[in-house]
Amino acid sequence: MSRPVLAAFMAAAVLAVTPAAYAQGEPADLAAFHEACAGAPQYLLGDVPEGTDPATILTPLCACLDTGFKDMPQADVDILAADLRGEGTDELHAAHGSYEAVENKARDVLNACYATPEVMALMAPPENPPPADPAAPAEPTPAPAQ
Repeated sequence: MSRPVLAAFMAAAVLAVTPAAYAQGEPADLAAFHEACAGAPQYLLGDVPEGTDPATILTPLCACLDTGFKDMPQADVDILAADLRGEGTDELHAAHGSYEAVENKARDVLNACYATPEVMALMAPPENPPPADPAAPAEPTPAPAQ
């Protein structure tokens, strides 16, 4: 094999491997997404049980979402952050080019995160909520009529 042919073969081999290297490249910067996630309790949780601080649920939920989205392209993570901030528009979604795929992935990750034991335990209403006034005695159960 001549040197020019060998050089061309080597160059082609390097170029063939390069896209895979870029696909595995740097993980997405999730700082803006995480901030948007922490600031979107109504969007992500809706109504929470009375007396529950949404931040206690958002902490494990957003951490789970970070993990689920860390390997996504930065443009995908950025558009999801825009959605959480209420800035996602039809025009922005159309300009993204593959928003439907991003939305499907986000839905799958979000559902998986909702199903984690940490998040499920925090979203469940307490079985025996404390009395409104802890100093007030509990009302006795009336005796059955005889």
